[in-house]
Amino acid sequence: MLLSAKPSDFGLTPTPELPRVWAAMMEWHVGTNVVSLVAVAEGSTSLYFSTGGGIIGGGEHESVRAENRKLLAFVEKSLEMFVPMASPPPVLKAAVSFTVLTYDGIRGARDKEEQITRQKSPLWPVYYLGQEVITALRLATQKPRGELAGETES
Repeated sequence: MLLSAKPSDFGLTPTPELPRVWAAMMEWHVGTNVVSLVAVAEGSTSLYFSTGGGIIGGGEHESVRAENRKLLAFVEKSLEMFVPMASPPPVLKAAVSFTVLTYDGIRGARDKEEQITRQKSPLWPVYYLGQEVITALRLATQKPRGELAGETES
């Protein structure tokens, strides 16, 4: 849905901090599944799994919003790493794909996961900041150890 959305759908217009970028996605394979991290400039932050499910509503947590802002600010400053594209780059096995939504259209980049995780790719900082967003999402939304859904303490 994000890819067919417009910045105005989120109430977004260019700002001094983000004059060009309004959203970013990081996608990669984990086994046979595709994982997609989505960060939108108004704070929406979600993690989706191709098998269904994921973590939505992360932007309700300030810790997640802060990491979202760091990721988008870096992407804004590094926009030249992402090339204009008609559509997002495909998600290939053993690679990490990045899609950047700008007020002027879609930009993208991709590199081998091994190159990125070994810090041998210029995309390494974007991947690292994306992982920081995921960590914040996980910490903000995980249940305390031993707590089951619907369980209350007596």
